[in-house]
Amino acid sequence: MEKTDPDKIKVCVWLEPELYEYLDTARGEELRIPQFIRLILKQKMKSATKRKPKSVASDPFSYYIINPEVIPDDLKEYADLLIEWWPIRKKKGASCTQSVANRIFNTLRSFPSQDRKEALENAITGGWKNIYEVKKGYKPQEPEFKPKYFKASDNEMPPTLAELGKTAKDYMEKK
Repeated sequence: MEKTDPDKIKVCVWLEPELYEYLDTARGEELRIPQFIRLILKQKMKSATKRKPKSVASDPFSYYIINPEVIPDDLKEYADLLIEWWPIRKKKGASCTQSVANRIFNTLRSFPSQDRKEALENAITGGWKNIYEVKKGYKPQEPEFKPKYFKASDNEMPPTLAELGKTAKDYMEKK
């Protein structure tokens, strides 16, 4: 008499001959066919629990192109830049969801208003996944260039031929 486990359910499966042959060769010698089928099912269950179901259709930020209407009113002036940058972010493999978009909007709001546009432009040209605050240079600003004028009276000049009492003709004859 066969012993049955009350926690298990017996299943009968009908397979086509090619499926049975594949199952028989793939299972190896150490496993019987029912054991191999249980192993396959357990692996499938394990991989299914790791994946989260994606709610792509309900999230307006999950697409490459975002609609300008989903951008908050206080950031509408930067809508063109955000729309241009979003596909770059998505192409780089960054997460593009409503919660991430809200975090980016809050980050953008934390920047001084005069730096927001530059931060987005830097993210676009740099191909960045995120936006970063614009860094100001550490060097002090160089003073404006002011040309220096020299006066002949400021420098000691050698005496001229006239001052020496000679002419150019006398000078040339010496040479």
